[in-house]
Amino acid sequence: MPAAIHPLAALPLGPVDRSCWTAIIPAAGRGSRLGSDQPKILYPILGRPILSWLLDALAPVCGASVLVLSPAGRAAVGPVAQSLGAPLEIVIQEHPTGMADAVQRARAATRTDFVLVVWGDQVTLRTETIQACAALHQRRPNATLTLATVMKPNPYIDVERDAAGRIIRVRQAREGEIDRAVGENDCGLFLFTAATLFSVLERAAAGARGERTGETNLLQMLPAFERGPGSVATVRLADPDETLGVNTAEEAAAAAAILARRASASAAARG
Repeated sequence: MPAAIHPLAALPLGPVDRSCWTAIIPAAGRGSRLGSDQPKILYPILGRPILSWLLDALAPVCGASVLVLSPAGRAAVGPVAQSLGAPLEIVIQEHPTGMADAVQRARAATRTDFVLVVWGDQVTLRTETIQACAALHQRRPNATLTLATVMKPNPYIDVERDAAGRIIRVRQAREGEIDRAVGENDCGLFLFTAATLFSVLERAAAGARGERTGETNLLQMLPAFERGPGSVATVRLADPDETLGVNTAEEAAAAAAILARRASASAAARG
């Protein structure tokens, strides 16, 4: 395994300074594929909106969060976000032009040295995973990017590397680019040094448009961090459950089962 890839099980949690971290949550997606007329981030899993699950998972790591919504999403999400009582700022992405643009919209609201980007449907990410990734990023000299991945069959995303383990391309099923039966799938969790992130977003946006979707894609920019100064690291997870994004009713049911199973295991461990 290349030196830049760290098995999650081998990482200590370590201290994380919450005041140094802002979470950016792109959440402009609609819940139409879930049979809902609400923004997807409000879809209930075990009686709680996805937003609530995400904020709870992020709370030990991030002192601030920025939620990127569509214009139509603000009216629905704003009151729910306020009721949750988390330190949360809302910014608007006027047009659905891609995840990279969504992250860029949060720039003015980001006032910390480090940024954690998490997709707004990654409800099964564990707090321990987020904390381990943040601690690793924070203690690495010249860190620019830390991402979490897992090897899995039929990946939706596949991280392609050279012989030295450097990321050279990120393939996506939605762009028709996947050609491996087993690939390195991301977990919708990316940690950056803020200054480098926004610099790369400015420089690399023109070359990061998907051929099918036309969207400016953050994933396609990841190789730019390898080419620049600083260091890139990957945290390799063993549990593919943490890659699950919620786009369909079937995925929502799977996420609910995963979270219920974890809750039962936690209750049993407490006796």
